[in-house]
Amino acid sequence: MVLISDPQISSDGAAIYYRRSWFDREADEIRGAIHRIDRDGADRAFTAGTNDRLARVSPDGKAVAFVAQRDDQTRAYLLPLDGGEARALGDAHAKITGLAWSPDGKRLALTASAPHDPATARIFHDAKTGARHIRMLPFKSDADGLLDGVRKHLFVVDVSDGAARRVTHGDFDVNTPAWSPDGTRLAFCSRIDLPEAATSLSDICVVDVASANVTRLTGGDGPMATPAWSHDGNEIAFIGHHHGDDGGGRFDAELLVIPAAGGATRSLSGALGRTAGDCLAGDLRSSVALAPVWGDGDREIFVQVCDEGSTSLRAFARDGSRTRTVSGGERHVYAFAVADDGTIAIAYSSPTVPNQIAVIERYGAERVLTDANPWLADKDIVAPERYRPRADDGAQLDAWLVRPKSTESRPPLVLEVHGGPHGAYGHTFFLEFQILAAQGIAVAFGNPRGSQSYGHAYADAILGDWGGIDAADVLRILDGALALGTFDTARIGVAGGSYGGFMTSWLLGHSDRFAAGVSMRAVNDFVSELGASDLGWFLERELESAFADDAGRKMFDGSPIRSASAMNAPLLVEHSERDFRCPIDQGEQLFTILRRLGKTNTEFVRFAQTGHELSRSGNPRSRIFRLRAIAHWFIRHLRPAGAEPVADEAGALFRPLPGEAELEPA
Repeated sequence: MVLISDPQISSDGAAIYYRRSWFDREADEIRGAIHRIDRDGADRAFTAGTNDRLARVSPDGKAVAFVAQRDDQTRAYLLPLDGGEARALGDAHAKITGLAWSPDGKRLALTASAPHDPATARIFHDAKTGARHIRMLPFKSDADGLLDGVRKHLFVVDVSDGAARRVTHGDFDVNTPAWSPDGTRLAFCSRIDLPEAATSLSDICVVDVASANVTRLTGGDGPMATPAWSHDGNEIAFIGHHHGDDGGGRFDAELLVIPAAGGATRSLSGALGRTAGDCLAGDLRSSVALAPVWGDGDREIFVQVCDEGSTSLRAFARDGSRTRTVSGGERHVYAFAVADDGTIAIAYSSPTVPNQIAVIERYGAERVLTDANPWLADKDIVAPERYRPRADDGAQLDAWLVRPKSTESRPPLVLEVHGGPHGAYGHTFFLEFQILAAQGIAVAFGNPRGSQSYGHAYADAILGDWGGIDAADVLRILDGALALGTFDTARIGVAGGSYGGFMTSWLLGHSDRFAAGVSMRAVNDFVSELGASDLGWFLERELESAFADDAGRKMFDGSPIRSASAMNAPLLVEHSERDFRCPIDQGEQLFTILRRLGKTNTEFVRFAQTGHELSRSGNPRSRIFRLRAIAHWFIRHLRPAGAEPVADEAGALFRPLPGEAELEPA
């Protein structure tokens, strides 16, 4: 599988630079280099590294800056397009997460790790022993692991001589830098002087590059991110909302605009009642927050919008008078870039296409430029069938069915539940579902209430009621799938990860409809999740259960693990040791208690080197083992025709599926 990400288009629209990633089987690593593809479809490698990223084309189109790892050092590099070797810019950093050209093309802004400053840092890390002195929350992150007091700050690098200067300081992280049109200021998002436990809050800030003076433009009343300056320098567009410390998806993210000098924000997308940004779940990539893009003349602002299971690209009039769809359809536009001449590059996925890059001409025509995975032409890829079942109270839900190419008249079916809980399934490629269908197992998946992309009321309907209205909706999604065909109701499975893992555990303890389940990276005990997760306190809002009110009694009573004695279906528990979002004890507790209760049809798949994002960004070998284990578990317990179960012995779940090659190199 070849993955495509981060398309960047030259100012004249003549070329697109993007990161092309592949899986190195022998090294068990995801590798990536930068490719260039021209308007005629000619595609070639632009860099020769194995971890090159963040390609950014200079304003004059004569050079490309990028980030690469060379000799175990991460640095920014500059490669002229008229020939020559790439040269390093600035200093080496442990991490570089952002790169932006100044408008005059003479400087680069870097977001990079900064040296530890014990005078301001609230965490100290002793590198020799690993001991930490922690004086703050959060002290860990599923993305970054245990935090060590090193922050990400802004550096400005002079392109002519490579000299770098740090322009922000303090105990905060800087993200997504954006230059003002006159090159004197940088906008960014950060958490400066905000309550430590309010981890979803962030502000749009501006730093004067010469003086290093920082000004906060927003008031710490919501999650604010990804700023972008208007060409006239008067306003900054960004994504966020004003509903407080809630970044989980109960509230729609909005396209907001604020005067660059400060003042009140205005929403350009609020009336649409949909999510600005991308919230679709898949298993090939993690979601990346993209900044809005101002169009020519500042008349429009381009931004992604997630709407009923699709992510499209829309343009919003600056004055708020109208919006139009630039690139829509039943697909997942997960990245985009806009050239000065109005040409647009998009990276997209669909239920049958993992990823491609297309160019949208100024007059609206679209052409696909890549053929990233031609080998899939020899595989059976099944297009999901959409259906819209009704909830118990008549509300319309949204769901899809993948029918297996099976000789069985009544094949088995697996019901899949997404995470979040405010994520969303939709029109994007899902390898796990295709693999199950290839084994002769149908897959039903959908968006019960709580899901994003249907408006705030839909996403907020499960507030304080996990395991109630949402569980009922999930079962109606199952009923809708069963009504579409003839399936064996004695061979129904259920699976999901994160919140979907919670729902899997919950349903197995409260329903007898399932013959087997796979509960992945689940929340099984709310009380321990509250204290052990990197942001577990969001449960206090989601469950309307403040720990201080009842010492966690409501959370305790509402946890799936309380119903362990009623879980009788064969259950595979899957978890990762480095998962800081839903820590490993959530899986350990469920597995241990079920085995202690004599549930000998419970097994545990445990991964050592990966975190919560295993299915989307884990190492190749672990991801393959995970997919094999899911498929083998359901083959063993749902018995699809033509699929022979592996032996009932340790390690069998990691063996190749029928027709699959072994992992070891020849």
